[in-house]
Amino acid sequence: MKKSLVRLILPIVLPLLIVLVWVYVTEKEFIGAYLIPSPLAVFNTIVLFIGDGTLLGDTWNSLSRMLQGFFLAVFFGLIFGVVMGLFTRFDRFFAGVFNAIRVIPPLAWIPIIILWFGIGETSKVIIIFKSAFFPILLNTIQGIEGVPKGYFEVSKLMGVSKRKVLFSVIFPAALPSIFVGLRLGLGAAWMAVVAAELIASDSGLGYRITQGRELSQPDVMVIGMAMIGLIGVSMDTFITFIKKRVLSWQPGIKS
Repeated sequence: MKKSLVRLILPIVLPLLIVLVWVYVTEKEFIGAYLIPSPLAVFNTIVLFIGDGTLLGDTWNSLSRMLQGFFLAVFFGLIFGVVMGLFTRFDRFFAGVFNAIRVIPPLAWIPIIILWFGIGETSKVIIIFKSAFFPILLNTIQGIEGVPKGYFEVSKLMGVSKRKVLFSVIFPAALPSIFVGLRLGLGAAWMAVVAAELIASDSGLGYRITQGRELSQPDVMVIGMAMIGLIGVSMDTFITFIKKRVLSWQPGIKS
């Protein structure tokens, strides 16, 4: 009981301390309100944004863009990852171009993608896709290549079909690495949508932060950043929960 209580309380200690320091600093006016708004000002703005639908609209716009790009990245990342992990020739064929594209930061792609596709939804989805694709691809390849050779030998001796080997042997063995890629890809997709909205957008949490900067509204900026962090942590917690459920059969994985 005591350990459970400690596990429940411990994660909220640091956030609580940060809020207390924030309250103290703003009440004593050590820093101007134009730089750091008071918690009360932020709370009032949140109430206003919830009331007029601004917060819900911005959150939905950012999430919908992110999910489109992320699911495309999952689809193509898994396909290319499996093919490149299983077949050396395919790996050699794609590896050079993929590595060249991968090492170019997402921010460097934004200007040329906007030039080609404008500032509409397509450009944002492409930026998100690019950011999430490579973590998923590389971890899928690593997972496939890391399957013990003995599994293949035993399957061959037992006369198991290639299709069954893929879905009953290779995928289960590669799942831990694949989930690492999904987790990293999800985080990268969320950061990418915010970066894209900061540069070219007329809606979303990133756009709201930019608007807050342009209008000298630090409370709006803090709300945008807080929502980004909250949603990011929630998504990471969700995918970790799914991982524990799917891989509950593995030693060391707690359900």
